[in-house]
Amino acid sequence: MKKYLLVLFVVFSMSLALAIDFQAATVTNPVTQEPKNTITIPSKAVEVAPNLFYLGTAQDVNGKIVEGFLFVDNRRENAKPPGAGQGKNSGNCYAFLAKGAKWKTTEQYITGDGIDPLVTETSLNTWDQEVLFDVFGTRDITMITDGADSANPDGKNEVEFVNLGETSTIAYTIVWGIFYGPPNQRELVEWDAVFNTAYPFGNADNNSAVMDYQNIATHEFGHALGLGHPQDSCTEETMYRFADYGETKKRTLEIGDITGIKHLYK
Repeated sequence: MKKYLLVLFVVFSMSLALAIDFQAATVTNPVTQEPKNTITIPSKAVEVAPNLFYLGTAQDVNGKIVEGFLFVDNRRENAKPPGAGQGKNSGNCYAFLAKGAKWKTTEQYITGDGIDPLVTETSLNTWDQEVLFDVFGTRDITMITDGADSANPDGKNEVEFVNLGETSTIAYTIVWGIFYGPPNQRELVEWDAVFNTAYPFGNADNNSAVMDYQNIATHEFGHALGLGHPQDSCTEETMYRFADYGETKKRTLEIGDITGIKHLYK
């Protein structure tokens, strides 16, 4: 797995299953001594980097052999304190799932029940305005969501609320694509973003006791474009891998986020 983001060695143990395909896992980082996080992941997922899991290979709707990855985004108190990280690693605070793995055509997306389409569009456009073409396209109102695809892609890019249980997982994004071979032949073919309704979501401008949907969504859609999590010292970036109640900083992009997406989609 050297072609992917391999950073810290993380030891994890499995616990009680939450659903047929998803289960809770307790993740401990022995290097940084971070507090343990209980996250929600597919039962077959294999961790290849902190908060990044490999789902295996499958065939997409067009017959291509693709691979799937799952980004898990957790809650950690004081995840993005005011002023932290400013002036450090500027311009280097970004990571790719795989070099050259990006969208080559515009594709529509679908939103599920309870998802605010206007806020979703705002978060998507936050990224689209930084690239040379409209990656995310428009919302398809003729189709409905039917769950994130952890076994094989179904040709639909979906955004939905799901109760994942009382874990540290705020949201996750699954990305399918071709991540091997020459970089110019790699591409993304599908993404699904899921938000855990065990947490209250809303507008943190009005209620600091909620997870700000726009804040979390903008981060998840960065994964959908092919961005990974930067190093943990990059606490100010939208793609920093932790979030918390009342946080709104991830609604907009920082230097590392913009540098990364422009470099990937140049």
